[in-house]
Amino acid sequence: MSEPKTQIFEHGGQKIPYRVIFDRHKTVRLRLDNAGCAVVKMPFSLSKDYAQKMLLKHFQWIVQKQEEQKNISAKPETEEIFIFGRAFSVAASPSPRNFREKLRFAAQNTYFNQEQIFLAALPAVQTAHPHICLTANTLHVQCRNSEDCLKKLAAWRKKSAQAFLPVYYERLWQVFREQSSRFLLQHRVHTAYHTCLPPLTIRSCRRTYGSCRISPKRQETGITLSAHLMGLPLEYIEFVILHEFCHLIFPDHSPRFYALFDCVLPRHKSLKAAANAWSKTHNPF
Repeated sequence: MSEPKTQIFEHGGQKIPYRVIFDRHKTVRLRLDNAGCAVVKMPFSLSKDYAQKMLLKHFQWIVQKQEEQKNISAKPETEEIFIFGRAFSVAASPSPRNFREKLRFAAQNTYFNQEQIFLAALPAVQTAHPHICLTANTLHVQCRNSEDCLKKLAAWRKKSAQAFLPVYYERLWQVFREQSSRFLLQHRVHTAYHTCLPPLTIRSCRRTYGSCRISPKRQETGITLSAHLMGLPLEYIEFVILHEFCHLIFPDHSPRFYALFDCVLPRHKSLKAAANAWSKTHNPF
């Protein structure tokens, strides 16, 4: 399949590049790629004119997101990296660093003892890559140049996420089962997707931190988490994972979904606002 052609949408003297992608989904989705190009995904039943209506409707949002992308991209990607919400400067060097120090982080109002979570996470973070050493305030990368540094950081991030996130994922599943059981019984909600832990996939996606997929025909479910979650404070990671678990019961964002989310994570509204504000002011890794 050929790459969709990039077109220009003009409104009020401003121009927005965009692409239209047709697929089998029944919903229309709009996002911005890393280059600031608007991507509209639509069902085959809709015409290309509908894409321009979507762009017009969300024009101010697109312009705002493009400005935010420019501000973020202006910051060097390896200037600093966040691990569980804490900033570490990146020091690139051709010589190896072999020492490691015990690290401490801070989290608020999580379901688990934060010190235990961090103790479980540290080995995964500190040993994920042989050429990366984590000390008190600095991430030391043994590399040849900046391009090599970025590749090793990307590999380190994904390996550390693959080691840590499944452990936290399983712990939060038990919390979800306990917190949601009373709601399901009270509202007489019956679903087979609440009985067993859905398979987890870790990807290096920046566009979204998590997604839930359900296949009613095959009676299969699955949840995908972004490796970039490793940069967020612990309570925001908790918010994302529990949010996706709630979608196993209610796939949409209906009032019933939020009623369930209220039972599972009462602070989810304030956490969502805080996570959005955090993402806008911190360079994601």
